[in-house]
Amino acid sequence: MKIKFLDRKSTAEKIIYTIIFILFTAFALSYLYIFFWGVVASLKTHDENIMKPFAFPEVAQWKNFIEVFTLFTPNKTSFLEMTFNSIYFSVVPAAGGILLCAMLSYVTTKYNFFGAKAYYYVSFVVMLLPIYSSGGAMYKLIYNLGLINNYLFVVTAFGGLGAMYMYFAAFFKNLSWSYAEAAYIDGANDWQVFFRVMLPQSMTMLGALFLLSWMGAWNSYDAQLLYLPKLPTLSVGIYLFDFDMKYYVRRDLLFAACMVSSIPTLIVFICFNNIMMSNISLGGIKE
Repeated sequence: MKIKFLDRKSTAEKIIYTIIFILFTAFALSYLYIFFWGVVASLKTHDENIMKPFAFPEVAQWKNFIEVFTLFTPNKTSFLEMTFNSIYFSVVPAAGGILLCAMLSYVTTKYNFFGAKAYYYVSFVVMLLPIYSSGGAMYKLIYNLGLINNYLFVVTAFGGLGAMYMYFAAFFKNLSWSYAEAAYIDGANDWQVFFRVMLPQSMTMLGALFLLSWMGAWNSYDAQLLYLPKLPTLSVGIYLFDFDMKYYVRRDLLFAACMVSSIPTLIVFICFNNIMMSNISLGGIKE
């Protein structure tokens, strides 16, 4: 006698899944439409953007993308300089901050020493404390440290606490120590165990957190305007250029700059897409 187990969904479940699918599809299409509209707007002249905002360009103005590198110079900073600043002030804080969170969470969850448990509660308290009322004190501290308009400003992102620490702490706390024991038996030291055995198993979460942190830093312009006014990023440049539109109106150039600045985010997402969507299977250990 053969028993077949059929995974059949009820009518209510099918309706719910269908509604969710439609909502997510509409949400994704709305983002694609915004991106498509931005590309079309960047290929039109300024007058076409004002008079016919939803029409296709009569003649594609590919020269707008060339003029971005020569005419798009807010605060007398070239496009390439702003691109370098954007890459530097987004990649370094994101990568360094996440790596420090991973290292700190690994040490405080896998090694027993006085105060190891306190880091988790400190991170929780830091997340609850308001940050807006501390803006004046933060600016004074950064000013006294000489980090205003300084490339060393990225060290302010190397805190090692907050939500990312708690994510890694939960992961390493539930990760079997048998992996480390096997590596120690083979002659590995503490650094090799962490970087070659334990950390690679968190690549899915590490890639997702890096992507979110990097995109937030790439699109941020408030902190850069406050602390790095002489080292503008692309987001700051677009903000300043849009602010100066009352003096120098070039909507076509603005849209072209937005499209060019979105290319790195697309490249990073494509590179990290497999890491974010992949699953990690752990096996071979019996507890």
